[in-house]
Amino acid sequence: MKKKLLKSIIALALGTSLIAGLVGCGSNASSSETEIKDEQTATAKAEEDTTSDSGETIEVHLGDQPSFFILKIAEYNGYFEEEFAGTGVNIVVDNFVNQGSAIIEAMNAGDVQLGVLGTMPFVTADANGSGFVGISSVNLSIDGFKLYAGKDTGIKTVNDFAGKKIAVKFSSNEHEMLLTLLANAGLTENDVEIINMSAADSLSSLISGDVDGAILKGDQLDAANASGATIVADNSESGIIENLLIGRPDFVEEHPEVVEGVLRVLERTKQWIDENPEETVNIFVELTDTDATTAQTSFESRTRSISIDDDKFVAPIERTINFLKDQGEIDDSVQIEDIIDKSFYENSGISE
Repeated sequence: MKKKLLKSIIALALGTSLIAGLVGCGSNASSSETEIKDEQTATAKAEEDTTSDSGETIEVHLGDQPSFFILKIAEYNGYFEEEFAGTGVNIVVDNFVNQGSAIIEAMNAGDVQLGVLGTMPFVTADANGSGFVGISSVNLSIDGFKLYAGKDTGIKTVNDFAGKKIAVKFSSNEHEMLLTLLANAGLTENDVEIINMSAADSLSSLISGDVDGAILKGDQLDAANASGATIVADNSESGIIENLLIGRPDFVEEHPEVVEGVLRVLERTKQWIDENPEETVNIFVELTDTDATTAQTSFESRTRSISIDDDKFVAPIERTINFLKDQGEIDDSVQIEDIIDKSFYENSGISE
């Protein structure tokens, strides 16, 4: 077992030492017996507010991405605070502009304990020895990811991209989607020029004409449409794109109750979002200063699904594993049963 990632704060120790100092002053002490009792009461209250049952405060960092709704709404509605009240667990949601790969980097460094990201960065990280654990699905996209062709390129089909430049973020769900679409069209990555770009740079390069095509999603779709770019294909032709909850192996082993609590919050938030879609978008606009139309398009590009079902959770991960094996990026040492653990969901008390 690795040493705990987070320091324990024992509030009682500070209060006890202070009280001992006051009593040691004898008859010359300036504090009265009443003041000492007040100090003891304050110390006990601080201990109750800041420590868990084991006498420790646990700060858990949860990696989020700019276009995701569920963690932002959970935090806004105070659901993490309610779920972990009195336990000493403090959930901190960290937003990573550079998406899944940045969350993986932070988790490898020990700065983030849980994260929501796609199957590609998850499987790639585990193939490189990270040992991260897949816990459940969180977001699903049926057709919300689009392959665009730039204005005036004349490109109408995937085959028309032969010899052209396409922007996509490497080691991402979008990267897998692009290579799958190319393969379905009888092309390989050698038949096109794939440029490694962030989501934001992919959009701007498509609009400026620096690339001929790009894989875009959610909050980028309205800008692409407004620029005159056209949709050539979407991920309904390449498969469901899943974002899943993953955890560091040492953390989930040591704190399963925290993982289960996070799952309960996600399911509660999912249900609230389903019942309040308009308010969800308005809150997202308020929190992120996103244009309302863009936020609405982004919201509709994914559904929220907290699940361990084979179709929603397991199958997209298996598809990514098989894809990376076919590409020669990973070997047979990566097996689905070694990188997922359904027990946290099963023990959380939630169900679909």
